[in-house]
Amino acid sequence: MLNNIEKNNPFKVPENYFLNFNEEIMNKLPEKKVQKKIVPLWRFVGKWVAAAAVVTGIAILGTNYMDNHSPDINKFSIESTMSPDDNLISLENDYYQFIEDDATQLVYRDAVYNLE
Repeated sequence: MLNNIEKNNPFKVPENYFLNFNEEIMNKLPEKKVQKKIVPLWRFVGKWVAAAAVVTGIAILGTNYMDNHSPDINKFSIESTMSPDDNLISLENDYYQFIEDDATQLVYRDAVYNLE
């Protein structure tokens, strides 16, 4: 039965059909809409804001530390202009203040721990 069928191809392709085939198909397709990538502002700027906050925090803490721990320049200038007798009196007052502070600490320690 299959032997009786002719083996010729019954289909025919028109001339120059595949010559512009790609261009014709592409022209028939709808155009793609180009979507722009939307990046939230916070993701772009967030790293810079965090870095600025760190630098600002360090600057504020550094300024506060320097204000509290830097030597008083006016104090040194006054002591340098003092006479030797005034300087001795100042040292003596500092010593008495140290002794008084130490005695106060001992009294508080005795009061807290009830040592007699």
